[in-house]
Amino acid sequence: MSGNPTLIFVTKLRRPVFIYYMKKLISIWLIALAFSAFAVGQTQKVKSGELKNLTGVQWTGTLSYLDYRKNTRVSIPSNLTVTQSKDNKLSWIFEYEYPDEPKANSKEEIALSKDGKIFDGETVIERKILADKTLRLVTEKSGPDNDKKALFRFTYLLNKKSFSIKKEVKYDGTTEFFVRNEYSWKR
Repeated sequence: MSGNPTLIFVTKLRRPVFIYYMKKLISIWLIALAFSAFAVGQTQKVKSGELKNLTGVQWTGTLSYLDYRKNTRVSIPSNLTVTQSKDNKLSWIFEYEYPDEPKANSKEEIALSKDGKIFDGETVIERKILADKTLRLVTEKSGPDNDKKALFRFTYLLNKKSFSIKKEVKYDGTTEFFVRNEYSWKR
């Protein structure tokens, strides 16, 4: 037999040790990947008490939106009055007023699911309290926009003195969201 028998033994010994450690490393990596995918896939929750700042004195501000016909941004005065539903403590009545366009005034009921994962039919994907005590909610849902299938992303920012709702749209087959409209109110 030619060659160094010690080298052959060490080479044979290293290979199983190497494979053993590689299997361990891959196992640890797969477990970490599974946990991170689980954490990212978790739906966030919001509690009804976190929305208490919605109600009270009327909100006053603007609605800015993209006019598709002219492809320009338009801004109009907007007011919002929010009251808690008498029948359901997980529902609020939103009354939108447009002083310059009173025919557009509207009223809708917004509900929070019992588990806090759905707000106004939208899946809560982010819930965060910012440094200034503002509640930031980000939600998503699918639907049509300008006769195209789309994913909507809503960002709600709420504190005692300000409230905003930004609606972004991403058409199927595209990668970028664009701002469809944004309400911004103060008290």
